[in-house]
Amino acid sequence: MLQPARLHFRDFSPADLFVVAHAMGDARLTAFYGLETEHSDARAIAQEQLDWYASVASEGSGWWQAVLLDGAVIAAVGLYDHDDEADSADLGYWLLPDHWGHGWMDQALRQWLPSAFARLGLHSVVAYVEPENAASSRLLARLGFCHEGLLRDCSKRDGQYISLQRYSLLVSELSAL
Repeated sequence: MLQPARLHFRDFSPADLFVVAHAMGDARLTAFYGLETEHSDARAIAQEQLDWYASVASEGSGWWQAVLLDGAVIAAVGLYDHDDEADSADLGYWLLPDHWGHGWMDQALRQWLPSAFARLGLHSVVAYVEPENAASSRLLARLGFCHEGLLRDCSKRDGQYISLQRYSLLVSELSAL
């Protein structure tokens, strides 16, 4: 169920290291996050993530923001791998497990996506979801993303091939959010 509009957004800062480390150290959250790192320490992973968020923004290849509930960071939403030719980018997000099941990510994406499309001048946003991540697939379907199909064994994680479902949302479909 959607909550009253209590969510706010801001760019990440170095002060967010602790909360990002908390997120990156939680196996429930990172199980489907697609995190690629050589680090095993949550703090080092968090610093790597904060550096990456800043890097994609400075390069113009994406934009990540912290999602705040009553002033506290509970999630991240972002776009990355901006394709200039197709005016498209990949969508990523995470939500601290203590906030799962309350509609916060649904609300966050409904609020944030229109400004993200405008900021990056996008025609479409693409999201890739592992088939086992049913909650994320349901979220994208609720938001009106089109399920385009299954990409079989298209990527590797921990030396194993994984399949990914592909979803997309066009700028013309934003009004349905």
